[in-house]
Amino acid sequence: MIGEVVYKLRAKNSGRLSFINGRLMHAAFFKILNENSPALGDFVHNELNLKPFTVSFLNPAKNLPSFEENWLVKRNDVFFWRVTGLNAEILQAATSVPINYQIQAGALTLTLEKISDTEIVPIENFISQIKNLPPFREICFDFISPVAFRIDTFDAPYPRPELIFPSLADKWTQAELPAQVDKKIIRDLAADIHLTQWQGQSKKFYLARNRGTLAFWGKFFYNVEDLAQDVQKVFLLLAKFATFAGVGRLTGQGFGQTRAFFN
Repeated sequence: MIGEVVYKLRAKNSGRLSFINGRLMHAAFFKILNENSPALGDFVHNELNLKPFTVSFLNPAKNLPSFEENWLVKRNDVFFWRVTGLNAEILQAATSVPINYQIQAGALTLTLEKISDTEIVPIENFISQIKNLPPFREICFDFISPVAFRIDTFDAPYPRPELIFPSLADKWTQAELPAQVDKKIIRDLAADIHLTQWQGQSKKFYLARNRGTLAFWGKFFYNVEDLAQDVQKVFLLLAKFATFAGVGRLTGQGFGQTRAFFN
């Protein structure tokens, strides 16, 4: 199973909230996991390098006033929060959160008003849907939140296919999903994929006062016509998987939230 859950949350108090609030939401989701199953929470936290979930930043339902990259939140302001899972256990925990559950995000306390959207897909169905799609020539990534890559000690804010697709192959393998996807082969084949048009930006984002990472976001189109059709489907499989797995690093802290399309 892979899937997503979107929560509608309402602020119980006023306060400031950083635009880049993924660390707070990462902690909030681990609290949910631990309360649902301490063994699962411990295993995910201590044993897995790549976490089988993503969390989004808290996104306000309407434009809020801001100051120095902080939302100025008032009591009763509404936020949406998206969580994805790459296995049934994570999704079971995510969908079991009761109405009126309290989520702490720094100085803010938020109440779960409702689960506004849920999509859960058996992985076999997901693979079958990709196999049955008609021919296409382009894959588009819409990077909704910043995407961060790390090469040795260097931040790499580049939307290069040889970074994006091997990252997704790694996540697929780590999640132990069917249909083997070799990271090295994917990296080699990605050399035949070309960025054709894009609209985006890059910036350094600070996760703490002295800790930041360079990242990019925006909409990027990649031509895959030089790949064999069966190989194209593998790359589209990874691109659509990005909706649930995120792209790059820090996906458990709000980075790399992605939608993928083809034409």
